[in-house]
Amino acid sequence: MMAVALEAAVRGRTSPNPRVGAVIARGSRIVSVGFHARAGEAHAEVDAIQNAAGDTEGATLYCTLEPCNHHGRTPPCTDALIAAKIARVVIGCADPEPPELGAQD
Repeated sequence: MMAVALEAAVRGRTSPNPRVGAVIARGSRIVSVGFHARAGEAHAEVDAIQNAAGDTEGATLYCTLEPCNHHGRTPPCTDALIAAKIARVVIGCADPEPPELGAQD
């Protein structure tokens, strides 16, 4: 699933932000794919949730970068994941930026 998320990430034109991709899955079945298209727009996690058309409860999210947990130009992705009732989050790497650092604690 992470390979699919990485493939989605390269579609974004997000400079100066990193390119991020996300996949929502149930077992080996992909429910939806999302990516961060442009800086200031919906992040990959939110794009994947929107593309899932409500089929998120109990699913797993695979994301190339740790979901944000702060308010910036967009609301926190962690709030969207909780609202969508995503059961499990798998990240490719932790976000090195201070607002996210240690968010997994």
